[in-house]
Amino acid sequence: MRYVRSREDWSIVIAIGEAAERRQPIGYKQLSLLDIASPSTLTRKLKQLIGSNIIRRVIQADDGRMVAYTLTKTTTEGFRRYERLLRSLRWKRENDD
Repeated sequence: MRYVRSREDWSIVIAIGEAAERRQPIGYKQLSLLDIASPSTLTRKLKQLIGSNIIRRVIQADDGRMVAYTLTKTTTEGFRRYERLLRSLRWKRENDD
């Protein structure tokens, strides 16, 4: 994921991914409570990640006022490939012993 450059970028992407795994939307307020970055930096980072097609903004259907963030399909697929790679390396290491 070439557009995820900083520690803050990774922390944001991971927090959004973890929320998606729990099937719970995560919005700006929840992200800001994680103290990943200052509010202005968080806003700037979210805009950059959206512009780079890493995450996307989704308006909640049940409450048109709440905006949640999710990983894009491309980002999710990238994480799945990485997970498969790690699993195969672990399997290889376990079977080489």
